[in-house]
This record gives sequence, C-alpha cells and structure tokens, in this order.
Amino acid sequence: MHPLIDKQTVKLIRQTGATFANAPDRKEILEQHGLPCDQKAENVIVTGCQILPAMPKVLQALAWVFDRAGFSYTFLSEEYCCGNNLYRPAIKAKDQEALAECQDLSRTFVEQNINKARQLGASRLVIFCSPCYPIYKHAFPDENIVFYPTAIDECLPSLERDMDIDYYAGCYRLHKKFAPVPMDLKGVSKCFSKIKGLGVHSISAPQCCYKPEGAAHMMNSVQTQTMVHVCTGCYFQALMNAPKDGKEPLNILMLPEFIDNMLQEAKS
Repeated sequence: MHPLIDKQTVKLIRQTGATFANAPDRKEILEQHGLPCDQKAENVIVTGCQILPAMPKVLQALAWVFDRAGFSYTFLSEEYCCGNNLYRPAIKAKDQEALAECQDLSRTFVEQNINKARQLGASRLVIFCSPCYPIYKHAFPDENIVFYPTAIDECLPSLERDMDIDYYAGCYRLHKKFAPVPMDLKGVSKCFSKIKGLGVHSISAPQCCYKPEGAAHMMNSVQTQTMVHVCTGCYFQALMNAPKDGKEPLNILMLPEFIDNMLQEAKS
C-alpha cells in the first residue's frame, strides 16, 4: 500500500464500514428517527458515513418528502465509507500514484454498498453526501447513481410561495480532486422552478467556504432571511459563520428541509 495512504483507516473501513473508531450505530439512529432501513425498495439512499449521526433531522426531512410522493426508498443499516478521507494526503502531495490507489480502494468499498442495494432489489443509488457522489460515479460510471436533488425533483409537485431565498451551491473544488466527475446540480434548479413566486438569489463561490475569505464572501453575500444549501459541508460552514449580532436570525436550511417546509405550508 502506498505510504501516503493510512493503513489503519483502510483496515477500519474494511472491518466496520466506518472511517472512525467507535462510530455510532447506524441502525439505532435510523430507528430513532423513523427512517426505513434494509427494506425492499427501488432506491437505496447513501447517506455517507458521517452524515447520518451528524444531521439525522435533515435526512428525516428528506424521508418526509419521499413519503408524501410514495417514493420507494430505503437506507442501509450498514454502509461502507467511500474512503474520501484517505485522499487528502495524496491530493496535498499531488501524488497521482497514491490517488489512483485511493480510487481503487474506493471502488472496493463502494461495491459493498452496490451489492447491498442489489440484494434489496434496488435499481438506483441516491447519494446524499456530496463528496461521495463523484467517487461513486467515477468508480461505477455504468451504474444508476444520482445526486439526491434529482430524487427530490421527481417527488415535488408544482407549488406556489411568494418568498425570496439565498442559494449557495458550493464550489466543489475538493470534490473534483477526488474524481473527474462534475456535480449534478440540475435537480436543484428544477426544484426551485416548480415553486411559483420563489425568488432565488444565487451566491457565487469564488473560493471554498472552508477558507476564511470564502466563508466571509458567502455570508456577506446573503440578501434574504433564508439560505438554502445542497452541500453538507457548506451548510455546516454557514451555521458556524452565521452572524450573531442580535438581528433577526438567518434561517439556514439544507434543501430537504426547505422543500419539506414548502410542502407543509402548501398542505396547511
């Protein structure tokens, strides 16, 4: 194994599916939030190894969107990490040999989840974790794999809501280094276009929001009281950098939360 690749992390993923030791039990979290797992379904939702324990309520909102539409889906109680954390030293060193070995390792990890999906009768993987998406698509280009906004768009009826929002799509610079696969954000635009009266102010990403100047640009560009994200990393950066000056708080939402709110208001 290439010296830039952490052998212990590889061993841990192979043994447990998780990147970190003492990872919380996935099935317990899924059951606690009423999220179906390991059921026969047409779509398997890949959360990513860190997203489920970090933001289960966002995944719950995603499930509620799916449930309203009768969308056939399930989560996995055991899910293998795609291994994207292994890539960092190779990317920093610009070592193509190490990067290629990381991609080979990812292929073996991802295949475990694809096999689980097939056992459940699923014909498609819906990827929620944004770093997972290019890795999955690069590893298995012929598999039916979509980024989650596409699935939300399939479930969303036409709505009416007179409001303005800020939308930060993200830069995905790191994602491009994992694999040469562009992020598919067309589903986000389709979702917004189905909400008549919705004004969308798109915020550019000249720099990554994990850099201080990138985060400052993101937050200083906000023009409304509602900010919508599709990337989990950008979402957390927005939460961490939101102004705390006593003014009306900025409502920072992931796309599933925003769409769930729209559907709830339409019903009422």
